[in-house]
Amino acid sequence: MLLRDQAISGLIDQVIIIEREPRRKLALEKLGDILIIEGNAGDTSIYENLNMGEIDAVLALTNRDEVNFLVLSIAYQYNVIIRIGVFRDPKIAEIARKLKLGIPIVKPAITAGIIKQVISSLTTPLVLTQLPLGEYKLYAVTISDDDLAVDNTIGDLHLEEDDAYPLLVHNGKELIPADRDVKLAPGNILYVLAKDEKFLGKIKAITLGTP
Repeated sequence: MLLRDQAISGLIDQVIIIEREPRRKLALEKLGDILIIEGNAGDTSIYENLNMGEIDAVLALTNRDEVNFLVLSIAYQYNVIIRIGVFRDPKIAEIARKLKLGIPIVKPAITAGIIKQVISSLTTPLVLTQLPLGEYKLYAVTISDDDLAVDNTIGDLHLEEDDAYPLLVHNGKELIPADRDVKLAPGNILYVLAKDEKFLGKIKAITLGTP
């Protein structure tokens, strides 16, 4: 389960879960320091009683696409930084992406693993492994709404200028080769082979200092 992952729990100060099923609520309470609100995630009045301005991430993980779409819409209105929703219908996921409501993940992606990588690598590239190829490392970088890479192809980024080489892209549904003509969208996870994080300046809407 995602909440049992120490890498994720280390990134989150407090977890708030909206759960309508009493049996699941009881199981969640056993996990420890979690605030559980009994109710329907599609009930907009619930969010009026939460301090949404202090929430950094919203995960819409119900089994109903329309509810997850609504939850992302609410989080968008409150300017929540990280917004992730799971969808069964790729068309609804694509609408959420185009409206920039958040990062859509289409089932049957390996949901917990993908969500973990998205959260961990939105602002800082996640180093997956150190490779025995000189000083190269394998990075995972999640593309967010305001990043420089949005709507650009991988070739447009010219990452090779920073000795960085894209390998794969997870588009929310599957892994595909990082061909030069692949256009990047919010929520995509880009896997890059590089010596350091200098290449990030071509992807993220930040300015990196000189090492």
